[in-house]
Amino acid sequence: MKTILVPTDFSNNAINALKYANDFAKAINNKIVLLHSYLPLVGKYNMISGMVAEDIAIQKKSSEKKLEKVSSKYVKVPSSYLVKIGDPIDEIIDAAQKSKSQLIIMGTHGASGLKRILFGSNTSDVISKSNIPVLAIPQRYRFRKISTIVYATDLNNTINELKHIIPIAKQLNATIEVLNLNYSYNKNENKKQVVEKKIKTLSYKKIKLIEQKATIEQTMIEQIKKYLIKTKPQLLVMFPADKAWFDKLFISSKTEELANQIKLPLLSIRKKSVKSK
Repeated sequence: MKTILVPTDFSNNAINALKYANDFAKAINNKIVLLHSYLPLVGKYNMISGMVAEDIAIQKKSSEKKLEKVSSKYVKVPSSYLVKIGDPIDEIIDAAQKSKSQLIIMGTHGASGLKRILFGSNTSDVISKSNIPVLAIPQRYRFRKISTIVYATDLNNTINELKHIIPIAKQLNATIEVLNLNYSYNKNENKKQVVEKKIKTLSYKKIKLIEQKATIEQTMIEQIKKYLIKTKPQLLVMFPADKAWFDKLFISSKTEELANQIKLPLLSIRKKSVKSK
């Protein structure tokens, strides 16, 4: 049984993400590790270190009780929980690695869309540091049966990236729609044919290559958004190259507004974790 890490700060958005994670884990027969991390108000070098240590112990026990309560109420799959002291981003990465998690599921703030995670830090910070995929759940989004997964790609390294999506799609019996925004329709034909041919050789057959003619008059995310609104999939997958790429893609496209309109879970898998062949 594989593992999903779910960080929480006990906020409404975090609880919503936990509910989603529970249903998602149930759908693919995974277990959950629930994580809460925090930074003490006083540093370890403070003169009253004894008081700090006592405060940490009290907070840790309080957090463990909260995790136990939240877990018993919202988690119906095999699970465990842990409390860690330190920077939330670093602790998320460390906990995911030590628990051998295959996925991190996090809630997003409605006011800041996909750019901000529940701890107030950039989702791109987690993505840029973690080799483990991150699934961001929009505010108030409820889990629904995942029958369609849209994978946005420029057709570079598509087959190797697909191999990271197929195991999830296979467990869900979902169709993968490989969406390519073509800015040079005729010049892109050869690449498209090569990818189509390779897709046919894959063992998983529920994959469709969809080419959509693009325009420079609209941003990439706006054009993806239109496709998502039209087709109504349950999951969007993207492979950002690095933090700069992620920020450029979403910040320049008014992420906050678009994310709130789309209200679709986004699975981000770093390109660095995908080997090119």
